[in-house]
Amino acid sequence: MNALSKRHRLLVTTVVAAGVALVAVAGSLAAPGSAAKQAAKDTLVVLTPHIAPALDPDGVGANDPGQWLIGRNAADRLVKYTTTTTDGINNPNYAVGQDAFTGQLVKSYKRAGTVFTFNLKQGVTSCAGNELTAEDVVYTFARAKSVSGASPVAWFLGNVASVLPLDPLISKDPKAKELKGEVTAVDKYTVKITQMNANGLFPRTSEIFALEIFDSVEMKKHATAKDPWAHSWNDQTGIAAYGPYCVSKWIKGSEIDLTANPNYNWGPKPQFSKVILRQVPSNSSRIAALKGGSADIAQDLSPTELNSLKSSSNVTVYGTYNNQSTWMHLNYKYAPWNLPNNKYLRQAIAYAIPYDEIISGVYKDEARRWYGHAPSTYYGFSPIKRYDTNMAKAKAMLIKAGFPGGKGLEKYASGLHLVYPAENSAVLEPFANQIRTSLATIGVNVTLDPIPLGQFQDRHLAKKDIPMGIIDFGAPFAPDTGYAQQLFYASVDKGGLTNSENYSNPKFDALVDQSKKTAGATRLAILKKAALIQMDELPTIPVVEFKSRLAVRKGISGWTLTSDNTLVFSDFKSTN
Repeated sequence: MNALSKRHRLLVTTVVAAGVALVAVAGSLAAPGSAAKQAAKDTLVVLTPHIAPALDPDGVGANDPGQWLIGRNAADRLVKYTTTTTDGINNPNYAVGQDAFTGQLVKSYKRAGTVFTFNLKQGVTSCAGNELTAEDVVYTFARAKSVSGASPVAWFLGNVASVLPLDPLISKDPKAKELKGEVTAVDKYTVKITQMNANGLFPRTSEIFALEIFDSVEMKKHATAKDPWAHSWNDQTGIAAYGPYCVSKWIKGSEIDLTANPNYNWGPKPQFSKVILRQVPSNSSRIAALKGGSADIAQDLSPTELNSLKSSSNVTVYGTYNNQSTWMHLNYKYAPWNLPNNKYLRQAIAYAIPYDEIISGVYKDEARRWYGHAPSTYYGFSPIKRYDTNMAKAKAMLIKAGFPGGKGLEKYASGLHLVYPAENSAVLEPFANQIRTSLATIGVNVTLDPIPLGQFQDRHLAKKDIPMGIIDFGAPFAPDTGYAQQLFYASVDKGGLTNSENYSNPKFDALVDQSKKTAGATRLAILKKAALIQMDELPTIPVVEFKSRLAVRKGISGWTLTSDNTLVFSDFKSTN
């Protein structure tokens, strides 16, 4: 996720730590002795290809999964989703209504029209030793409305839920960035939040990472005249919030250690008092450590690798559908994707994609067709089964686009570079090759162009200059179709946030705006109309939804799915 930084402009700088080898790989990844086994009872070792380069949810690393992971475990939210457990996986109820969320930092809450009153849990204490009060909630929303960070995602979450206005971005008056009664402290443990109009996205958006509640007392200690909201300290040094874990060690590009918050008493006590998060870029090294017993969790393995681990006697592979998907990005700013008949060219590509071959060959049948522009698990999703692999239709659409048999497309070779993150080449390279081979049969010749993840994210989210690409990250974190439509596809000057395709359609924007002011069946009908426009114009081409999968040491259970696909360490349990 990325966010607006100045008036009508996006600025996200995603930093990927690379080239740092894990110290003493040969020794630390070997089979453990008795001491390691003993330590494993209260220490969770997690190996990942990438750790957080920054920690501020409104900072330069706002789009970084590593940042989301630390925030998920060190900074609780007002509310959370209820879960049901099936086969060792805690599945969230994304369809929960406005009045039925489970409190995380709140004991209870009630809604009267557009006014929410939250009663905070008492005795909640941060890692710094400060007690949670209503002033912390006010501070968190005031920081959001200040739009002072490099990537003010928090303001967007408040705005899309009709809590914070658009004024901070469009007004030149500094006072427009100050709270004006939207969020107020009633007493020490009671806070009132008022929406501008009825909008079903609140309190749903308060569960997302950027509206985690800050410890305002500690944050203010690190504020300066030039940085009154302590973005620099939060980004590069630490996190001041209320969660079950505290950041105890941070070696940039190598390791982050979390230690259980000694003051934590507002939820079940974590079994693991320490979590060691190590950056190990090599998939094979992460697999060897997991199979050898010196790691408890290995993240981001390929479908082939995960399938091979199923036969390992000391590894469990979990998997279920959550909200992860892969799609093609086609940029309206660059030829041939911006030509007068570009809709037909986009449709030609959609008809030429070998969906079934990708599902079986690339994802090893751990994926399914995706028939929309929001995850199918989300509220308001309507499947639109318009495109299947049909070469005759693909060729017909090419003719309508003005490129019969692909003739004439050679003039736009620079726009036919299929860009994707090199770090995920185990999956995306065969994916890209399947597409290249299939498109060549209708006369569309593309060049594969893998680039480093950091460069890809900067170009895709900040510069928005990738003409054609493959994306398999960045699920919308509020499980709601309307939220996904505004986040990814609404025009920036209409409150859109990402819109990396430079897509703009006044009818679509109007429908998205209407959806934020309605509820129930009326809202569902509006979301469907907007989805039909998307499927006709194809700012992106949805390809597959793939399972969220996780490889863990045998005996580990309690994997809680989240909308940001991060791990909840306090929920993990071990029987050995």
